Amino acid sequence: MVDPRRVKGLEKLTCVRLAEVISQKNTISSEVITEALYAQDKHGDAFVQTLVAGGHITEWDLAKLVAENFQLPFLMASSYAISEEAKKRVPEAMLFENLIVPIDVFDDVLCLAMPILSTYDQLNKLQRDLKCEIFPYVGLISENRKVLGSLYPNFKPWIEQEQKRRENAATKRANSKEKGGDWMSIFDAGDAAIHDNLGAIGQKKSSSQPPKR
Repeated sequence: MVDPRRVKGLEKLTCVRLAEVISQKNTISSEVITEALYAQDKHGDAFVQTLVAGGHITEWDLAKLVAENFQLPFLMASSYAISEEAKKRVPEAMLFENLIVPIDVFDDVLCLAMPILSTYDQLNKLQRDLKCEIFPYVGLISENRKVLGSLYPNFKPWIEQEQKRRENAATKRANSKEKGGDWMSIFDAGDAAIHDNLGAIGQKKSSSQPPKR
């Protein structure tokens, strides 16, 4: 294990920064990156999982990019003897929602394996909620799923329910687009509303001005 005190700069763990790294490597088109960022911001779809699930990059290559550019160690969760204290330290809901695997606990430092990348906001929230310091390892999405499934009996039904929820949400989004409710239409409507408001304000100003003598 790496000394947890040596990891710094967790605030740099953002999907925007990772998107910049990927763009510089020219491994994925800018259109795909933009769509993945939008899907995360609008629908809560994890940026890295969208890229991997879409076949745009392998999880191994993406994990390598994260480990190298954010200077974080890589760990296959199944290769470590996960401590009972670490398992008890984090509620199952937190683990499942973030797809993280608790690895070990050293005093007030919790070591965990991320699903390639967890953002600083996510890790910072975990630190606040758990009242501890977080030391993240770069892990794999598929590996974390497998380990969580072996450690927690509730994970499989949770992931099935989550998959159904995402499929239903995707269906609703598709139906919305067919009806003209896509995000470009929303932007167009918002732009029109802004112009209407500006026009109304201009009319008010002109009507409120005293007549010229």
